[in-house]
Amino acid sequence: MQSRSFYTLLCSLLLFGGRLYADPIVLSAQQSLASLGYYHGPFNGTMTSQTSGAVTLFQRDNHLTQSGTLTQETVRSLGIVAPKNASFPDRQQPNEKSYMDPGYAKALADLFVGGPMLSASPEIQTSIVRKAQDDLRLLGYYNGPVNGLPDPYLKQCLKAYQKDSRFKASGRLDKITLQGLNIDPEPYTPGR
Repeated sequence: MQSRSFYTLLCSLLLFGGRLYADPIVLSAQQSLASLGYYHGPFNGTMTSQTSGAVTLFQRDNHLTQSGTLTQETVRSLGIVAPKNASFPDRQQPNEKSYMDPGYAKALADLFVGGPMLSASPEIQTSIVRKAQDDLRLLGYYNGPVNGLPDPYLKQCLKAYQKDSRFKASGRLDKITLQGLNIDPEPYTPGR
């Protein structure tokens, strides 16, 4: 009987993947931001770069500190009532790279516009960027660091690769470019 319960739990985890771990504050923020026209992604309770970008725009338009994170001030401005034990990021340490740094989140999201991984978490997007950098290096298009960080040089290298491959030279990791680089987004998709 216990093994059946364990099997049922395991199947649930595999089927519903990240949905079991959705952050209710992030989910509420995604819904609020969507109703205000800032967010156009899935309601998954995951702080993706797309979510962070929407938060940044909301913060800018409402004269809040533009952190791209769900600070207590931002959550309150969105009309979300957070549990008393909720923790919020106060400040980012100087010179600390964060997935939620607004500039980083915007640059990362921009790389995936028009592609299947736009709504993936920043951690997954970063691993895909790292793989793309490595593949472009092997093909002779990229000689920068393989660090998963988006930058103008990577976009330039992507455009050169895309042009030579007769793809649309967007400088983005769209579906055709991911396929051309032999990067399968399936292993990165939550719940798979």
